[in-house]
Amino acid sequence: MAARSARASDFQVRALLPFAPDEYRADFTERAERADFERELSAADQLFSLPGQRSEEEGAYVLVGKAVVAAADILIAIWDGDAANGLGGTGHVVEQALANSVPVIHILVDRNGGQSGTLRLLTDGEAGAPKVDSFGRADSYDLLLVDTLLPHTTDERQHIADFLAETTRSSNWRLEYPLLLAALSVKALPRAVWREAPLPVLDKTQRPDLTTYAWANLLAIRYAQMFRSGHVANYVLSALAVLLALVGLLFPAAKVFLVIAELGTIGMLFLNTRAGTEGEWHRRWLQYRHLAESLRPLFYLKETGLISTPFRSDFVRGNAHRETGADWTRWYAAAIWREMDSPVGSIDSAEIASLAHRFSDEQIIPQAQYHEINAARMTKLDHRLHEIGNFLIGAVICVCCLYLVGYIFFHEIAKSLTNAFIVLTAGLPAVGAAVFGLRGHGEHLLAASRSVSSAAAFDAAAARLAKVSDPEALAREFGHAASIMLADLNEWTITYRERSLEIPA
Repeated sequence: MAARSARASDFQVRALLPFAPDEYRADFTERAERADFERELSAADQLFSLPGQRSEEEGAYVLVGKAVVAAADILIAIWDGDAANGLGGTGHVVEQALANSVPVIHILVDRNGGQSGTLRLLTDGEAGAPKVDSFGRADSYDLLLVDTLLPHTTDERQHIADFLAETTRSSNWRLEYPLLLAALSVKALPRAVWREAPLPVLDKTQRPDLTTYAWANLLAIRYAQMFRSGHVANYVLSALAVLLALVGLLFPAAKVFLVIAELGTIGMLFLNTRAGTEGEWHRRWLQYRHLAESLRPLFYLKETGLISTPFRSDFVRGNAHRETGADWTRWYAAAIWREMDSPVGSIDSAEIASLAHRFSDEQIIPQAQYHEINAARMTKLDHRLHEIGNFLIGAVICVCCLYLVGYIFFHEIAKSLTNAFIVLTAGLPAVGAAVFGLRGHGEHLLAASRSVSSAAAFDAAAARLAKVSDPEALAREFGHAASIMLADLNEWTITYRERSLEIPA
């Protein structure tokens, strides 16, 4: 009935079977039922069958219920409303849908009278009790689609428009951060460091997740370099402004030019901060990186056929949308999920092993290696900045001691060099404060610690994936690996969310 009604309304039909077709045919013993099954199966646009076994029949129907929920943004349940009669039945599938924040249009049926009753909308509530709303208005379905599929806030829609308006660039001349890493021997400067990497040519119709990841990743790299370089520039300019003011003590005749230079330096400081604020470098960097990393595991999650998108639009579980916390990157990742092809055919033990191996090779192991490298780099960067800070503090102490010794034993000479000593004893701490600011703002040791933990978690996930043999275990491990990625991503986002580009106090 559902398949015929769908085709009559120009929907596509994707048949989800708990067993291979030859095995599932055994469920239809009557000739008319078998004929109906064969007709609808042959008319289906797509077929995806799970490797259920008759020895675990209930488990096979549970899996196909999970596949239905994983494929659904809205579930329509023709159901008498009674409690689930065992696992895998309609009531159980409805429970799974609500637990995954999938709204359910419930068509209440009277089995004895053969009649359908009123329509109602079920959404996830608390403690397993769904929120029930009427669904009888002519525009109820359209309103549900809008609420389920569209972004909810003005900010979200503006940020999506900003993302869609981004264009390719041939260069990125904000080089302060790469130059800092190179100067501290943390990371060598690439050739033509000012050139932005070209966007790879990909077929969006085949892999919308891959093409969007490539674009979001390129933009995240661009704005990360701009923001971090702006951050470095602000601390350098603030220290330079102090030094220019102090140098006036040594060259009083040039004081007017030094004042002009100081004002120019402060002006550059304000212009740099304004450019970063108005260009939203910080927000764009964080959101584009969040989008890119959110897309990494989607292809493999989708291929299991058993996992729902980790991003049900911008919906926050509960009875209401969190207007102030909605995030367009979640909405966009969910939109990309819908564009991706659903798995077809069958998933057997060979396909399970292949998916597990490819996911480890393409996602988990590279992520573990990245975090190992990142931990080493962040530790080295923090150590180098710490060494420079210690050196500057030690230099100030030495200069102060030298002045005291000179004042006692070479009073006139020390007195004549008082201004020089003032420049050093005030200038070196200013430079040290800038170095300390760079170190504290970056929280490099925290980033290193997080990367060490993530690398270990990915290594353990790869080891577990090598042993999976059934689709449910595969889906579980894929979901666990994705949760590791998203947990690290969320921690990173929280760490840097409040660290916008500011003028150093």
